Amino acid sequence: MSSPATTDAPPVVVAGGAGAVGTMLVELLRADGGRVVVLDSRSGDDIRRPRPDAVSRLREAEVVVLAVPEDVALAVVESLPPLMNPSALLVETLSVKTRFADCVAHLGDELAWDGPIVGINPMFAPSLRLPGRTVAAVVHRSGRAADLLLDDLRRWGARVQIVSADHHDRSCAAVQALTHATILSFGCALADLGIDPDGAAALATPVFTTMSALLARVSGGTPEVYRDVQVSNPYARAAREALSRAISRVSAASRAEAGVAGFADLLDHAGLPLGDHADDQARLCARLFEGLAS
Repeated sequence: MSSPATTDAPPVVVAGGAGAVGTMLVELLRADGGRVVVLDSRSGDDIRRPRPDAVSRLREAEVVVLAVPEDVALAVVESLPPLMNPSALLVETLSVKTRFADCVAHLGDELAWDGPIVGINPMFAPSLRLPGRTVAAVVHRSGRAADLLLDDLRRWGARVQIVSADHHDRSCAAVQALTHATILSFGCALADLGIDPDGAAALATPVFTTMSALLARVSGGTPEVYRDVQVSNPYARAAREALSRAISRVSAASRAEAGVAGFADLLDHAGLPLGDHADDQARLCARLFEGLAS
């Protein structure tokens, strides 16, 4: 990787290459002139039970990408390495990293394989394209091939953020699990209130319009992907429980006896996570709202 490929260069094997993340990576690799082999269960190529021709591709590959659901990745983390070239790079694209990291840490010495392993997580829907967007990276096992992959991501325009598996999952519980839960809760509340979509749209504030747009994106997403964020992340439950407590806090501050001072305290507390970025975020919000009016 990181250099023009030739027709006899070792291939990159992408398991799950027909999914959103897999498709994005396949397109980027092929645009580089890379030789890419796609294995996808929808075409009968199950990485859990690779056919003889798939095993041959795995043995010659310089990179093997697991763009598959977590249960599949965990099922093959021990069975796959013995089928790979000893110097090949294994890449996972999971939205949750700690359970895979635990499996990597307990890979038995009897496997006789100690190649580099990297986890990446595009922090955006692949349909938005890569340039200028953040990709979280967890280096489970370091090595030159791992460094080359991260260099490729940067060259393709990504902002690569290298973190530990635990830091990744703790952060994603906030930036993904909590965010998605908040948006879905907003939609469920509207449904329970019986709000007429046309009537609400006619009187919509910029904030409501923005939340409705977010709701359309999340509720129209792939269930398996959004469920994985909530179910697999070990810190997601704590995030949802914090959201539940926050709703109760808003209700308490909205009682008459709390007064204006009580609500002012609520606003101050809610703004604490912004830290020194509050003014920048306020300006960003203003630009977003200006775009809604154009």
